[in-house]
Amino acid sequence: MCYILYTLHVCQHWIPQPQPGNGPILRICKDAEVMRLGRPCPETEHRVANRSQGMCEKCLWNNVSK
Repeated sequence: MCYILYTLHVCQHWIPQPQPGNGPILRICKDAEVMRLGRPCPETEHRVANRSQGMCEKCLWNNVSK
């Protein structure tokens, strides 16, 4: 199953992580590469890869600019 990795911030926002080399955010699994010629699976899994102890950029800027 293809998947998207996220960072979960303390403000409860999930921010997608780019692939190494600034590639697309969607990670295509090996099965999709072999069976579908590089097209993503019809169902995409969402995974939290990292947890941040800070706020996301949008919340941080909103908090600083008050």
